Amino acid sequence: MILAMAVKTVFVTCGATVPFPQLIHVVLGKALLERLSDAGFRRVIVQYGKGYEAEFRKRLNALECVPAKCSLADSTLGITATGLCCGFYAPGALEVIGLEYSTRVQDIVGLAGLVISHAGTGSILDSLRSGKPLIVCVNDKLMDNHQQQIADKFKQKGYVWACKPCESEVSECLSRSQSETLIRFPQAYSARFENDLKRLAFS
Repeated sequence: MILAMAVKTVFVTCGATVPFPQLIHVVLGKALLERLSDAGFRRVIVQYGKGYEAEFRKRLNALECVPAKCSLADSTLGITATGLCCGFYAPGALEVIGLEYSTRVQDIVGLAGLVISHAGTGSILDSLRSGKPLIVCVNDKLMDNHQQQIADKFKQKGYVWACKPCESEVSECLSRSQSETLIRFPQAYSARFENDLKRLAFS
Protein backbone atom coordinates (compact mmCIF):
# COMPACT_ATOMS: atom_id res chain seq x y z
CA MET A 1 0.00 0.00 0.00
CA ILE A 2 1.22 3.52 -0.81
CA LEU A 3 2.09 5.56 2.27
CA ALA A 4 -0.32 8.50 2.48
CA MET A 5 2.22 11.18 3.38
CA ALA A 6 4.89 9.96 0.91
CA VAL A 7 2.81 10.60 -2.22
CA LYS A 8 2.61 14.04 -3.83
CA THR A 9 -1.13 14.63 -3.98
CA VAL A 10 -3.50 17.12 -5.59
CA PHE A 11 -6.99 17.44 -4.13
CA VAL A 12 -9.74 18.63 -6.45
CA THR A 13 -13.02 19.66 -4.85
CA CYS A 14 -16.21 20.57 -6.65
CA GLY A 15 -18.06 20.96 -3.35
CA ALA A 16 -20.46 18.52 -1.78
CA THR A 17 -23.66 19.57 -3.52
CA VAL A 18 -23.65 20.97 -7.08
CA PRO A 19 -21.41 18.98 -9.47
CA PHE A 20 -18.93 20.91 -11.60
CA PRO A 21 -18.57 18.77 -14.76
CA GLN A 22 -16.38 21.30 -16.59
CA LEU A 23 -13.72 21.17 -13.86
CA ILE A 24 -13.79 17.36 -13.71
CA HIS A 25 -13.53 17.16 -17.50
CA VAL A 26 -10.40 19.35 -17.43
CA VAL A 27 -8.76 17.62 -14.46
CA LEU A 28 -9.41 14.16 -15.91
CA GLY A 29 -8.19 15.16 -19.35
CA LYS A 30 -5.05 13.45 -20.62
CA ALA A 31 -3.25 16.77 -21.08
CA LEU A 32 -3.67 17.89 -17.48
CA LEU A 33 -3.02 14.45 -15.98
CA GLU A 34 0.25 14.30 -17.87
CA ARG A 35 1.13 17.82 -16.68
CA LEU A 36 0.44 16.75 -13.10
CA SER A 37 2.57 13.64 -13.55
CA ASP A 38 5.40 15.73 -15.01
CA ALA A 39 5.17 18.01 -11.95
CA GLY A 40 5.74 15.01 -9.69
CA PHE A 41 2.17 14.35 -8.56
CA ARG A 42 1.32 10.69 -8.05
CA ARG A 43 -2.21 10.92 -6.64
CA VAL A 44 -5.31 12.89 -7.63
CA ILE A 45 -8.25 12.91 -5.20
CA VAL A 46 -11.48 14.32 -6.65
CA GLN A 47 -14.53 15.19 -4.58
CA TYR A 48 -16.98 15.25 -7.47
CA GLY A 49 -20.23 16.13 -5.66
CA LYS A 50 -23.68 14.69 -5.29
CA GLY A 51 -25.10 12.44 -8.00
CA TYR A 52 -22.04 12.43 -10.27
CA GLU A 53 -20.56 9.01 -9.57
CA ALA A 54 -21.71 7.34 -12.81
CA GLU A 55 -20.28 10.16 -14.95
CA PHE A 56 -17.03 10.09 -12.97
CA ARG A 57 -16.67 6.35 -13.60
CA LYS A 58 -17.26 6.97 -17.32
CA ARG A 59 -14.39 9.45 -17.31
CA LEU A 60 -12.07 6.90 -15.68
CA ASN A 61 -13.13 4.28 -18.24
CA ALA A 62 -12.49 6.71 -21.09
CA LEU A 63 -8.97 7.23 -19.74
CA GLU A 64 -8.49 3.44 -19.60
CA CYS A 65 -7.64 3.68 -15.93
CA VAL A 66 -6.69 0.33 -14.43
CA PRO A 67 -9.05 -0.42 -11.50
CA ALA A 68 -7.15 -0.74 -8.24
CA LYS A 69 -7.52 -0.90 -4.49
CA CYS A 70 -7.43 2.60 -3.04
CA SER A 71 -4.16 3.43 -1.27
CA LEU A 72 -6.03 5.39 1.41
CA ALA A 73 -8.35 3.93 4.05
CA ASP A 74 -12.05 4.84 4.04
CA SER A 75 -11.53 6.38 7.48
CA THR A 76 -8.78 8.66 6.12
CA LEU A 77 -11.03 9.81 3.28
CA GLY A 78 -14.05 10.19 5.57
CA ILE A 79 -16.30 7.93 3.50
CA THR A 80 -17.95 4.56 3.38
CA ALA A 81 -16.83 2.20 0.61
CA THR A 82 -19.97 3.08 -1.34
CA GLY A 83 -19.28 5.72 -3.95
CA LEU A 84 -15.50 5.32 -3.94
CA CYS A 85 -13.86 5.12 -7.37
CA CYS A 86 -10.18 4.32 -7.75
CA GLY A 87 -7.78 3.43 -10.54
CA PHE A 88 -4.36 4.12 -11.99
CA TYR A 89 -3.80 6.25 -15.07
CA ALA A 90 -0.74 5.52 -17.18
CA PRO A 91 1.61 7.02 -18.31
CA GLY A 92 3.03 8.03 -14.96
CA ALA A 93 1.09 5.54 -12.82
CA LEU A 94 -1.03 8.36 -11.42
CA GLU A 95 -3.56 7.15 -8.87
CA VAL A 96 -7.01 8.70 -9.35
CA ILE A 97 -9.45 8.55 -6.43
CA GLY A 98 -13.02 9.84 -6.69
CA LEU A 99 -15.54 10.34 -3.91
CA GLU A 100 -18.91 12.01 -3.68
CA TYR A 101 -18.70 13.42 -0.17
CA SER A 102 -16.26 13.35 2.73
CA THR A 103 -16.70 14.04 6.44
CA ARG A 104 -12.95 14.68 6.66
CA VAL A 105 -12.24 17.25 3.98
CA GLN A 106 -9.70 19.03 6.19
CA ASP A 107 -7.74 15.79 6.55
CA ILE A 108 -7.69 15.33 2.77
CA VAL A 109 -6.59 18.94 2.32
CA GLY A 110 -3.82 18.17 4.82
CA LEU A 111 -2.52 15.38 2.54
CA ALA A 112 -2.44 17.62 -0.52
CA GLY A 113 0.50 19.50 -1.96
CA LEU A 114 -1.94 21.46 -4.12
CA VAL A 115 -5.70 22.08 -4.03
CA ILE A 116 -7.83 22.84 -7.09
CA SER A 117 -11.24 24.07 -5.96
CA HIS A 118 -14.49 25.51 -7.19
CA ALA A 119 -14.89 29.11 -6.00
CA GLY A 120 -17.14 28.32 -3.04
CA THR A 121 -16.24 30.39 0.02
CA GLY A 122 -16.15 27.40 2.39
CA SER A 123 -13.86 25.33 0.17
CA ILE A 124 -11.51 28.26 -0.37
CA LEU A 125 -11.24 29.05 3.34
CA ASP A 126 -10.68 25.37 4.21
CA SER A 127 -7.63 25.29 1.95
CA LEU A 128 -6.21 28.67 2.88
CA ARG A 129 -6.50 28.03 6.62
CA SER A 130 -4.43 24.88 6.05
CA GLY A 131 -1.75 26.90 4.26
CA LYS A 132 -2.15 24.97 1.00
CA PRO A 133 -1.43 26.47 -2.42
CA LEU A 134 -4.78 26.89 -4.12
CA ILE A 135 -6.05 27.15 -7.68
CA VAL A 136 -9.63 28.45 -7.74
CA CYS A 137 -11.72 27.52 -10.77
CA VAL A 138 -14.88 29.54 -11.36
CA ASN A 139 -18.11 27.73 -12.15
CA ASP A 140 -19.51 30.31 -14.56
CA LYS A 141 -22.61 28.21 -15.23
CA LEU A 142 -24.18 29.30 -11.94
CA MET A 143 -26.97 31.81 -12.46
CA ASP A 144 -25.62 34.87 -10.62
CA ASN A 145 -21.94 34.06 -11.25
CA HIS A 146 -21.08 35.07 -7.67
CA GLN A 147 -18.11 32.71 -7.77
CA GLN A 148 -16.31 35.11 -10.12
CA GLN A 149 -16.60 37.91 -7.57
CA ILE A 150 -15.32 35.66 -4.78
CA ALA A 151 -12.40 34.37 -6.86
CA ASP A 152 -11.49 37.92 -7.91
CA LYS A 153 -11.46 39.05 -4.28
CA PHE A 154 -9.02 36.34 -3.21
CA LYS A 155 -6.90 36.74 -6.35
CA GLN A 156 -6.56 40.50 -5.83
CA LYS A 157 -5.15 39.86 -2.37
CA GLY A 158 -2.63 37.36 -3.77
CA TYR A 159 -4.00 34.36 -1.85
CA VAL A 160 -4.94 32.18 -4.84
CA TRP A 161 -4.49 31.60 -8.55
CA ALA A 162 -7.86 31.89 -10.32
CA CYS A 163 -9.05 30.66 -13.70
CA LYS A 164 -11.92 29.45 -15.86
CA PRO A 165 -12.64 25.71 -16.24
CA CYS A 166 -10.62 25.18 -19.41
CA GLU A 167 -7.44 23.18 -19.96
CA SER A 168 -5.25 26.12 -21.01
CA GLU A 169 -6.10 28.27 -17.98
CA VAL A 170 -5.88 25.46 -15.41
CA SER A 171 -2.56 24.36 -16.94
CA GLU A 172 -1.22 27.90 -16.72
CA CYS A 173 -2.19 28.09 -13.04
CA LEU A 174 -0.58 24.69 -12.46
CA SER A 175 2.66 25.96 -14.00
CA ARG A 176 2.54 29.06 -11.83
CA SER A 177 1.95 26.96 -8.73
CA GLN A 178 5.24 25.17 -9.38
CA SER A 179 7.28 28.41 -9.59
CA GLU A 180 5.42 31.09 -7.59
CA THR A 181 4.59 31.53 -3.91
CA LEU A 182 1.25 32.97 -2.87
CA ILE A 183 0.74 35.42 -0.02
CA ARG A 184 0.04 33.39 3.10
CA PHE A 185 -3.54 33.73 4.28
CA PRO A 186 -3.51 35.25 7.80
CA GLN A 187 -4.67 32.82 10.46
CA ALA A 188 -6.28 35.70 12.31
CA TYR A 189 -8.13 36.94 9.23
CA SER A 190 -10.63 39.71 9.82
CA ALA A 191 -14.30 39.04 10.44
CA ARG A 192 -14.98 41.97 8.12
CA PHE A 193 -13.27 40.16 5.22
CA GLU A 194 -15.31 36.99 5.82
CA ASN A 195 -18.53 39.03 6.05
CA ASP A 196 -17.70 40.74 2.75
CA LEU A 197 -17.31 37.30 1.15
CA LYS A 198 -20.60 36.09 2.57
CA ARG A 199 -22.34 39.14 1.16
CA LEU A 200 -20.83 38.41 -2.26
CA ALA A 201 -21.90 34.77 -2.05
CA PHE A 202 -25.46 35.29 -0.91
CA SER A 203 -26.48 38.70 -2.25
